[in-house]
Parts: sequence; structure tokens; C-alpha cells
Amino acid sequence: MLAHYARSAIRVSRYMTSATKPMTRRRSAILAVDFDETLTTHCTLASVVAVARQKHHDCCLDFQWFTDEYMKDLDVYEAKWKSAVSDKASSTAWSHKSLIAYLEGLWPIEGASLERLSTHKILAGVLRKEFRIAGTSTELRPGAAAFINKVLSSPKWRVCVISTNWSEDFIRGALEAAGVNIASNAFSIHCNNPVFSPDTGQSTGKIEPRVIWAKDKVDLFIRAKLSVQQERGNMPLLVYVGDSLTDLPALLLADIGLLFGNDQSVTEWCRRLNIDFGKPRGEGGCGIIYQVSSWDSVEHLLRDHVDSDGSKCS
Repeated sequence: MLAHYARSAIRVSRYMTSATKPMTRRRSAILAVDFDETLTTHCTLASVVAVARQKHHDCCLDFQWFTDEYMKDLDVYEAKWKSAVSDKASSTAWSHKSLIAYLEGLWPIEGASLERLSTHKILAGVLRKEFRIAGTSTELRPGAAAFINKVLSSPKWRVCVISTNWSEDFIRGALEAAGVNIASNAFSIHCNNPVFSPDTGQSTGKIEPRVIWAKDKVDLFIRAKLSVQQERGNMPLLVYVGDSLTDLPALLLADIGLLFGNDQSVTEWCRRLNIDFGKPRGEGGCGIIYQVSSWDSVEHLLRDHVDSDGSKCS
């Protein structure tokens, strides 16, 4: 797995180099957005689980058990990592490979967490429409829906939600209820998803792993870029919006990365990699990460960096 990820990282690094070169005109653009705590005001995973628990009150395991097991695995990994990091405390050898190594160590933890959910069938017995209805009570950040619709109104842009959430229908319900034009051909959602029985239409309890960790987000981002590039014959502007360490590689890949909040793990890794918020890493004003606190600030920053035709960095 490490060798596979390293090869992928080389491909990403090469693209990052080309992405930061000045481009006088780009006729297309991609906005990739995380869901939980980027589009939403809070993490919604407990709400996804609650859909099934409301139908199966006799479920023997509380959702907190799954959270606790995940945190146990994470604490063990963090302890080992911090021990290794202490040996490099005075070193300046931090690099993108260091970030890759750390994130790959998280991959089996995230995978094991998803497997526990599938094994215990915590999401079993739910119809797609029930997940979708449950999503309608989700609170989005102010201005998020209006901004997404504004971007979708331009033929230059494509929007994709890339999330480690456990239900595409839940996300669709949340966005549709907020007024997002999810029917647009320029809009797509990529996340983990329950497997549904063709006979009953209910979820079987198994969760299909689609977006488990950072590399999955990067791969989907690159796939979107290649699709637009092939379709339109030009290199699209890449914009990514996220809030967590799982989003950092995609934020680094983007021409314009927008980090919501002040996640300590993200800011610490940016410090290690000598990444200054608000300062371009390449020529032409591209290859830049900003910290943002609202979707109004996202719109303001993109207005400063993107032409009226949605095509280039300033």
C-alpha cells in the first residue's frame, strides 16, 4: 500500500508543479467541497446512524462504542507517531512524504472503523428515502447553499462534494433541503454508501467503502480534473474547500485551497511543511491556501482570484 501511495504522491507532486505555473486563461474550473463541518455546521455521522437506531431500538451496541473503539486505535497510533516525531524534533526534514507516511498510517484505522460498522450492521434496515429525509434536518453553514448555486449557474464550473460520510442520500437530502441545485449535470457527490437489497430496497448493513482517507479524496479530485480536461481540452482551475487533515493533500493539490476553521492538526502540518496561509507557493498567484471562517469569505477570496468568466488565478 505504501508503494502504491508513493507512486500516487509522485503523480500528485508533478501535477502540483504544473498547477502553479501561470496560466493566462482557463475556460473551466472545478470546485471540490468536503461535507461535514465544511458545508455543515457540525459532524452529521451520528445523525446518519440515528436513522437506523430509530427503527431498531433493540440494537445492542450504542454508537458511542464505535466512537470509543475508533479513538482507542487512534490514540495508539498517535502515541507511536509522537514517539517517532520526538526523534525529529530538531530536524528540518519534514516533507510531503512525511505527511503521506502519517496519513497512510491512519488508513487501516479508518478502514477498521468502517468495517466495524458493517460487521455490526448498524445502518441496516433503512430505505434510501429515509436517509434522504433525515438529511433534511441538517444545518448548513450560512451562505453555503447560495454560493454553491452561484457557482453552478456558470457553465465554466463543476462542483463535486467529496466526503467520508456514510450516506449519499443523507447528503442529497441535506443539500436539497437547503436549496442546492443537486439536479444540475455539473454537480456530483462522492462518499461511502450503504449497500441496499434489490428485493426490499432496505440497507443491508454493509457500507461500501468509497472515500476512506486522504488519498481517496485526492484521487477523486484528480479524476474530476482529468475528466474536465479531456472534455474541454484545457486545464481547469482547481479549488478545494475542506476543514480537516484528511483534506490537506487535496488543499495542497488545488490552485486555491480554502481551509475552514483552525484545525490544530492541519495548521501544525502546514507549519512543518513551511506553508504560509495566504501566500502563493508558485508563480502566477496560484498554489495558495487560505484560512476562512465563512462562506462569505470564500466568495470574497474567489472573487479576488477568479475572473468573471471563472477561469484563472490573478
